Parts: sequence; C-alpha cells; structure tokens
Amino acid sequence: MSNIPKKIFYVWGAGEPKKRDVNLCILTWKQKCPDYEIIEINEECVEYFNFQEELKNNKWFRTVYENKMYAYIADYIRIKVLYNNGGIYLDTDVSVLKNFNEYLNEPAFVGMQKDSKSGSDNLEPAILGAQAGNYLLKQIADFYDKDIWKLPIFTMPQIFNHFITKNYGKIIYSEYDKQEIIKLKDITIYPEKYLIPMRCGEEFYMDCIKPETTTIHWYGGSWTAGNIKTFLLNKHKVQTEKLIEQCFSKKTYINNLFIKIEKLHQNFSINIDFYYSFRFKYHFYDKQKYLVLYLFGLKIKLFKVGTCK
Repeated sequence: MSNIPKKIFYVWGAGEPKKRDVNLCILTWKQKCPDYEIIEINEECVEYFNFQEELKNNKWFRTVYENKMYAYIADYIRIKVLYNNGGIYLDTDVSVLKNFNEYLNEPAFVGMQKDSKSGSDNLEPAILGAQAGNYLLKQIADFYDKDIWKLPIFTMPQIFNHFITKNYGKIIYSEYDKQEIIKLKDITIYPEKYLIPMRCGEEFYMDCIKPETTTIHWYGGSWTAGNIKTFLLNKHKVQTEKLIEQCFSKKTYINNLFIKIEKLHQNFSINIDFYYSFRFKYHFYDKQKYLVLYLFGLKIKLFKVGTCK
C-alpha cells in the first residue's frame, strides 16, 4: 500500500503578500514538519496543478475564479491536487503542533466536527490528506465537472457529507469526549481533538489541546458578500450566465448599492458620520441637490434629492 507523500499544499494568489497571521501559521508547518515539502499553488503553477488549463476546462472553477469566490477556488484546488498527486492540504489559517507521520498510511484523513449550536455532524477539510487516486476524492472531482450545477450544495463539508452518506450511509458522530476514530474504506475520520479541537465560533482555550492534537484551525475565513451567497444558493435553479449577470455585473452591483443607500437615506439622518471614511453630505450642481457618499477618500455622487430654489 502506498503512503501519503510528505507534501503540504496550500493556495495563495501569485505574488500576493501574506499577512502576519498567515506567515505565522506557515512557520509552524516548517517547524513541526521539517522533512515535508511545502508547496504553494497559484496562478503560475503547472507541475502539481495547471491553473490555466483548469480555468479552460472546468466551468465551475472558471466561474468562482472570475468572480473572486476565493474560498471555493481553494476548495476545487485541494481536491484536484490531492487526487492527482497525493499529499496534505492545509488552509492558511491552520497551525501545526506536530507532524503528520501517524496519518500517512491512511487512504485519506479528515477531522470531524459537531456544530455547537445545531448539533449537526460535519467534516472540516481545512486539514485534508489523501493518497493519489483516492476514490472519494475522484467522486468529488467528478462532482465539480457537472453535478455542482444540479444540486443545492457547495461547501466542502456539504459535499463530503453528501458522498460519505452516499457511499456508507449516514454517520452520527458522538459527543466530544466519546468520539472515536472512524475508519472507512476510502477515508479515516478523526475525532475533533486530533485535527479540529476548537469549533467554529468558539474562543480558543488551552484545555482543547490534547496529547493527540496535531493541528488548530483558527477560522480566519474571509467575509462572504451577499451577491456571492445569492449565486451559490441559486446556481442549481437559474441558468448560469443569467445568474452571473444578476449577481456580478457592475450595473447590477451599482443598482443594488443605490437601493441600499436610498433606504439608508430614508431611515437615518444624512449628517450621521458612521465612520470618518464613510459619510454622506449634500452637494449642489446647477440648482439640483444631490446626495454624495464619501467612502475611503472617494466622492461618489449618488442620486438627485431635490431642487434648490
């Protein structure tokens, strides 16, 4: 049986500077896994992931890339890279506390997580390892070719849960202290204390770190804009090109901005300063009174308010 190779992959924009927190996380990878190769996947890559070829060949990847849906770019890349090459994928908000050697004989590995509020059972592929050619990853890669447009799922936990339920039936995870390693044919699911000791929305506390804990996911994900959510929730209902036009065209975005500002104008005093860099003022042009938005040093004339006599 082949092993998972000692390669750690992550995704980052070509030439984009990394924030301090990202560099600190990557530093822990280098410190705890000194004999692992650390590989950045970006737009200039060819060897492990041919970025430009994937943009040409996969409609989903092209759509999320062109519309700056960064989390979903990384989702697609992690599946294709690990299926084709084998290795370990890490989000850039993951710290490593010890090496992954104990996981390398698994066909694939991932951490479980129960939602603190709903109690629902999830997988969290912020840390994901797999041998090349893994069947479960093949199913997910194929899903991105076609069925992503047909089903109302789009996050990594949703997609993993879909295929694990399809292949093995629904799996119920125990409460934190009673969780055990679940070994399936194509993937091993580890209790929260191994890979995801801190749940989403929880404050970090030292007691969540156990002797088994290998990684910490800090949940530093970026904000999701409303138009992205609208696209994702409707991608299986509306013709793709029409939906993209509705959600991402500049004209649509500006119209939506005007509607929001107009509602704000109706409900709040115009002279309220929300922040120094975000405020409204009246201006006059040719006896016409306009509402103007000052936003981070930019002056944006929004709409006509009335006539100055």
